[in-house]
Amino acid sequence: MDWLPTGSPILVPVLIAQISDCHIRDSIGMFGGLVDTSETLARVVEHLNGLNPAPDVILATGDLTDDGTEIQYSMFLDLVADLKIPLLPLPGNHDIWGTFRTAFADHLPDMLADGHCSYVVDAHPVRLVGLDTLIPGRHDGRFHEEHEEWLDAVLQMEPDRPTLVFTHFPPFRSGLTFMDLSGLDGADRLRDVLERHPQVKLLVAGHIHRPIQTTIGSTLVSVCPSTGNQLGLELDPMSGSAVDEPPAYQLHCWDGSRFVTHTATVWDGRRMDLSDFIADVHRRAASGEGSPKS
Repeated sequence: MDWLPTGSPILVPVLIAQISDCHIRDSIGMFGGLVDTSETLARVVEHLNGLNPAPDVILATGDLTDDGTEIQYSMFLDLVADLKIPLLPLPGNHDIWGTFRTAFADHLPDMLADGHCSYVVDAHPVRLVGLDTLIPGRHDGRFHEEHEEWLDAVLQMEPDRPTLVFTHFPPFRSGLTFMDLSGLDGADRLRDVLERHPQVKLLVAGHIHRPIQTTIGSTLVSVCPSTGNQLGLELDPMSGSAVDEPPAYQLHCWDGSRFVTHTATVWDGRRMDLSDFIADVHRRAASGEGSPKS
């Protein structure tokens, strides 16, 4: 039966979770109290801890706090303290370099790029490259010559090894104009780097507060929604809204040859257990019956 996936059940060599744009605050919730970002992050942490199989690592792609203060980073770390999974953080435009580096000293590798918080983790079958494009004091980002030189050099070290790049600002226009106007200066330069290095199988980002996908050359690009509030899908350049959609995160599954990305929303909706149905599907597949309609 050619339609059956080979090697079922699939054993995922690497399972990478991603959270983004947590915007932890020590005052009233986001957008006049629309969302309590501490409460939503706590729900996401509980959800992540319940996953089976558990992710190998969690990428936290920026805007982890709303103002980058010591108390907000302390709150964030308290909220993720129960995570059973290693956390790799990167700053976003709402974070502050100095307090960020101090707060996450136990989570960041010893070797960081000069002048920014970029780093490489080689502990998994997929190489993980964290790319910091923060501009201190601004809400847009930049990928300039020094970033290009660093990323090119890092990728040239292992041209045949599957690689995931994680960053805050996506290097493309999303169509949400007011967010694109505070996007990445030098996005075309980053796209050129990706096209020169086809071993980069996936680039993941945040910033937009919506799940979005595109491609750059042979590289898949995925934007993770927020663990707090989402932004409305409004493509009118003069429109925009924050919406009370559920908190969410993404799972990037590397099977040895490709990535598959899932977006998981965390909500209290009704669930129906399908254990009996799933057991029957596996029985039919193992016996060669396929999936006839009953």
